[in-house]
Amino acid sequence: MKKVQRYLMKFLFVSAMALMLPFTAEAAVSNIKGIDVSWYNGTINWESVKQQGYSFAMLKTGDGAQTGTYEEDLDDQFEANYYGAGNAGIKRGVYHFCCTTTVAGAKREAEYCLKILKGRKLEYPVVYDIEQSGTFKKGKKNTTAIAKAFCDKIKKAGYTPMIYSSDYRLTNEFDWSKLSGIRIWVGSYGIKKPSFSGSYDMWQYTDKGKVPGANTDKGYCDLNYSFMEAERISLNTSKITLGAKETYSLKTSVKPSRCTDSKRYTTSNKRVATVNSSGKITAKKPGRATITVTTGSGKTDTCVVEVKKAPAKVKLRRKSVKLRKGKTYQIKPIISSNSQSNRITYISSRKAVATVDSRGKVKSRKKGVTYITVRTYNKKSVQLTVKVI
Repeated sequence: MKKVQRYLMKFLFVSAMALMLPFTAEAAVSNIKGIDVSWYNGTINWESVKQQGYSFAMLKTGDGAQTGTYEEDLDDQFEANYYGAGNAGIKRGVYHFCCTTTVAGAKREAEYCLKILKGRKLEYPVVYDIEQSGTFKKGKKNTTAIAKAFCDKIKKAGYTPMIYSSDYRLTNEFDWSKLSGIRIWVGSYGIKKPSFSGSYDMWQYTDKGKVPGANTDKGYCDLNYSFMEAERISLNTSKITLGAKETYSLKTSVKPSRCTDSKRYTTSNKRVATVNSSGKITAKKPGRATITVTTGSGKTDTCVVEVKKAPAKVKLRRKSVKLRKGKTYQIKPIISSNSQSNRITYISSRKAVATVDSRGKVKSRKKGVTYITVRTYNKKSVQLTVKVI
């Protein structure tokens, strides 16, 4: 195919896609913003793009599989974009346009994409851009199979695979149970958030972006949010005291809220306290250790863990209390100062008479007697008799 004909077909396709998905105003979803570009954007001033706050770029490698010479279906601006974005300090990912309906074809397209990349460093994923209507004509099972075939080869080559498609296609044309672990880039314009119910890592939210230096004479530029990089991560507590052999599960909150960035937990002293990949701390022996959570993007937070001896017993200030109906009483367990039980459970033998919450607050309900059992993590217990009068 001659280059002029190829450019014309690409222009018509891009124009048609622009009409299918309406414009949306930018919303404050994520501060990690990027652009996706191809030959269509012309020669890009990457320093200008960087100065405007765009920190990543998805660069088109090419279309389909190699049919003739290497250059025939290579995106004309890929080389310039790869080096230009890198020199400007912009993180780079790539996307390859799907032009097949067969598994064999998808494998060839992956091989061609990898040939274009030549093992080059990428900070963002390698994306299979599956959006042409003809690609889906053989049904969900086939579409899923070609997506998996491409992504498997990309992953084997050491890159992070990703699938791009529209909100509607991602919802209706893929079997995600067969594509576990593959990152997702959703194209969805004109709404506050995509209707795709699954987890997604990037959102192309408009094709009407104005980015001086990347629009050239074509008018607009695609804009995206990334949820793969945490802007901030926070643990639910900065310090905690545990008894030996006690466990505690840390919880995290990240910004943006739907961030898909990875998390890694480490401990400063495994002899005092260990932590697993889910943030579960296990106290080992008396001492102090610092637990650190680190995201893939390098954001961190810490929790200081003090470990004391396991309690030998637990006591109460009073063995029994009398309460009038509707009144409350706060249980305060007593444990020796050199031991600790962060987790203490409270159980009422007769909830109709009096209830007790997770913090040990008793509330009387009706006349009668109930027994509140107070138990430490290592099963040391004591009872409080509650008489409601």
